[in-house]
Amino acid sequence: MKVRIFKKATGDGYDLEVQHPRATVQDYLDAMNDFIKKNTHPPCRGCDECCWERIPLTSIDVLNYLKRLGNQLQLDSRWPLLDFLKKYCYIYVENGAVDISLGFTMEGACVFLNQQERICSGYAARSLVCQSFVCMESTPRAQELRSELVNTGMDELVRLWLLQSRQAGQKPYAHEEHNANLRLADYPANGFTHKTSYSQVYLAEVCSQKLWNKLRYP
Repeated sequence: MKVRIFKKATGDGYDLEVQHPRATVQDYLDAMNDFIKKNTHPPCRGCDECCWERIPLTSIDVLNYLKRLGNQLQLDSRWPLLDFLKKYCYIYVENGAVDISLGFTMEGACVFLNQQERICSGYAARSLVCQSFVCMESTPRAQELRSELVNTGMDELVRLWLLQSRQAGQKPYAHEEHNANLRLADYPANGFTHKTSYSQVYLAEVCSQKLWNKLRYP
């Protein structure tokens, strides 16, 4: 076990620690999924409360949607990532900052929520945020890890969005923008760049040194 997730000694909540220097984001997600399976009562299936919240995306999240749901999404074969972002996401731009999340219905539900059955129609490709959400409090270091992974992964997604828009000869498409001032140079390569799965992303390469020191055990 490269990442250990466990209930806090006191109070209702969970904590985590990284037990191997080569632990990956997939190791973290595997540990989270196992923890949720064993510690949520009643089980998550049939509960859709988290499906009405903002769901920020990483580059690998989008690649997973394309790989696992691509045939049913009916995307432009030339630029599937750009088409997915336009049809299934919500891109908000303010000055040079960009936020990319899953799109939502008029009622405010995630586009992949089957509201009748209260289950996710894109479960096989669900995002990092979805996989790591649990209805209990977490320690500051657990919150920091989740936040840093999402922020770094989204920066890479924004880089791909800008780069592929340029390659396609298109203006970057945004659903909402205010004083947009976007520069590809403001989104340099990071630990998610050129990675196509979470098993390729090492926690040590995407966490800040300060957070890494908090997570490592012993």
